[in-house]
Amino acid sequence: MKAVAAVLSLCCASFSVSASTPASVQFTGVVQQDALPPVALDLQLPSQQAATVQLSSGFNLELTTPGNSASPDGARIRLLSSKGEVMHTARVPDAGLASVSFAYQVCAGNVTYMSPAPAVVPACRVSVQQSR
Repeated sequence: MKAVAAVLSLCCASFSVSASTPASVQFTGVVQQDALPPVALDLQLPSQQAATVQLSSGFNLELTTPGNSASPDGARIRLLSSKGEVMHTARVPDAGLASVSFAYQVCAGNVTYMSPAPAVVPACRVSVQQSR
């Protein structure tokens, strides 16, 4: 009986180790900037990898999967301006992460990060000043 329990415990331990490192991570996101149309992305990256996605607005999204030297314990999502300045960094502290859903809303330079992403990312409000 003790041998069965030991084998079962070893079996479960090896299962939990393999389950903690997914083969890839699915990044599903939207970037809404000012009055521009929203940009949606759906990208699958292998474990321990990173990628930079250049958006038509000039922004860049850096996506990093767990195990990468830039983010060893979880996924990282960074939004960079067209000048390369970090506008926001999000960390998802889960080494077993298989997918992440996120959205960025950038209105007049102000960044709002949402995770999980809503079904529809709200458009930026346009403030109209009236002169009298």
